[in-house]
Amino acid sequence: MSEVNFNSRAFTYAKNSLVQKSASEVLLNLLSIQPGEDVLDLCCGPGHITKKIAQITGGNVMGIDISQGMIEQAISSGQEFTNLTYSVMDAEDFELPVNFDVIVCNSAFQWFQKPEQAITRCFNALKQEGRIGIQAPATRMYCPNFVAAIEKIRNHPGIREIFKSFKNPWFFLESEEEYEQLFRSCGFDIIHSEIRKESNLFSPEEAYKIYQSGAENGYLNQAFYTETLDEDYISSFRKVVKETFEEQTDDSGMIDLKFKRIYLIAKKQ
Repeated sequence: MSEVNFNSRAFTYAKNSLVQKSASEVLLNLLSIQPGEDVLDLCCGPGHITKKIAQITGGNVMGIDISQGMIEQAISSGQEFTNLTYSVMDAEDFELPVNFDVIVCNSAFQWFQKPEQAITRCFNALKQEGRIGIQAPATRMYCPNFVAAIEKIRNHPGIREIFKSFKNPWFFLESEEEYEQLFRSCGFDIIHSEIRKESNLFSPEEAYKIYQSGAENGYLNQAFYTETLDEDYISSFRKVVKETFEEQTDDSGMIDLKFKRIYLIAKKQ
């Protein structure tokens, strides 16, 4: 999985990940987890979705994440659940001694550098007839609001030279068919897939927090640059993003924040 350091965001992610939470509700409805089913939450973050799953099923639930900080936060906030465990593991390189009825992957698939490897790991971790559900930003225009801000970065005199060394860390496909083929190539049958266009109104401050909860972990991550990032660059970058969000407001001072998201449910046959 991408070398993204979410440790420093562990205590704010649950609060600021508004669109991820909303999308997770759609995903859970599509998966229709049943009482008693054993569930793996892949890339569980601070565990706010994992706890909801533990309440839904009553079966054994496990959350794994590559971030030590996220797992520590998840453990500290979920101690009342006796059917819930957490572990630090890489989604692209995990092995477990048990199998699951369901695997949930919420707002994380875009970070996979080796998606086929991760999907194969999930296939092996499922029981026969088990199912996996993912939701994630999709297509190069995954969020036009964010893309517009990055275009300003790309052309900004004080930022563009360092930004030229940025290497995009995300995995996006352009159609439902491409996602379906990826999962079929790893042995799955497709139950449901669609790329939805979602739109919600937020204040510029809320939009910026949503941006920071995910996208900024790529755009301001030293691991994805060949040039060294300094505080001036980071400060200027954030200023331009905030200014762009301000420019996108309507007469009421709100931003129509748009996303394209893949929702896919597949079954191990």
